[in-house]
Amino acid sequence: MAISKEQQKSILIIKNYLNVGANAKYTDDYVLTTYSIAVEELIENASEIKLLKTLGIKSKSDGVQSVTFSDGIEAWAITSNIKMLLPLPYVRAMG
Repeated sequence: MAISKEQQKSILIIKNYLNVGANAKYTDDYVLTTYSIAVEELIENASEIKLLKTLGIKSKSDGVQSVTFSDGIEAWAITSNIKMLLPLPYVRAMG
C-alpha cells in the first residue's frame, strides 16, 4: 500500500519529534504501524487548522462571528494531545 503525502509528512514530523534520526528501527512502515493513531490525529489536526487559518492572519470575522487564533497553533505541529500518543523523545548524548 502506498503512503500518502499527508502520511509522509506525519511520519517525518513524528520521527523528528522522537529524535530517532538514523535509527534503522524507525522505518516509515514501522512508524505508520506503531503510531497509527498519532499519524491520523496529526493529519486531522493539520486539515482542520488549514481549513480555518490563513497564513499570517491571527483573527478573522464574518458578520457577528469572530475567530482568534492562539500563538503557536500551526498545521503539522506536535500538540499535547499527539504527544500523549507517542513515547518520550530520545535524548542524544553530547560529546
